[in-house]
Amino acid sequence: MLVFALRAIGMYFLALIMIRLLGKRALGELGPFDFVVMTGVGHTVVSVALDKSLPFYEGIVILATLALLEYIMGYLALKNQTLSHLITGKPVILIDNGQIVKENMAREKFNADDLLQELRKQGIREIEDVDKGILESCGGFSVILKEEDEPVTRRDLGINPRIQSTVPTTSTISRAEFFARQQEPLLAREGISLPGLLQSIDQRLDSICRRLDWLEERWQETSADEK
Repeated sequence: MLVFALRAIGMYFLALIMIRLLGKRALGELGPFDFVVMTGVGHTVVSVALDKSLPFYEGIVILATLALLEYIMGYLALKNQTLSHLITGKPVILIDNGQIVKENMAREKFNADDLLQELRKQGIREIEDVDKGILESCGGFSVILKEEDEPVTRRDLGINPRIQSTVPTTSTISRAEFFARQQEPLLAREGISLPGLLQSIDQRLDSICRRLDWLEERWQETSADEK
């Protein structure tokens, strides 16, 4: 029994060291290749820990080989976008401008119940509110709302809007173009001084007050007509 415990402890720490060396990417949502590697790690740990006929050093060699494969494939995928798409796959749009893309759902074996479940998880009431619904290569589901359905932002209120990125997350561009756009100088935007900000807020409040006065007059007229 002590032998099994010691082998299990040894394999546990070896697997832990391997995952730490691979970085945080190995701890996120797994892509196809990552899933295969982690499955192999689990199988190796259990087999070596429970089977005394397997030499301990063989488990070390197998874990080191899997770690090396993960590192090499990750490096190659980083350097070559085509290889990255081949290994991990590409994101697939399942909802486009509030409309379900049936062809993509059929190709990904993603049924309507799965889609509705993912939308409910993210608090989406209506499919029509979704600009893009994307099935990521790791199996996760991302939702981008239409502009008119997004929460109010600082820019909507006119409060010193932040400089926006030149690369929208819904774009399917090459890595070279992605980094090129990041290198481009963003358009400079004038900040709002405190007096100007206060004036803008005051104008908005006046507009709201006028709207409320109009609604109150309409309500009084309606009440008088009913009497």
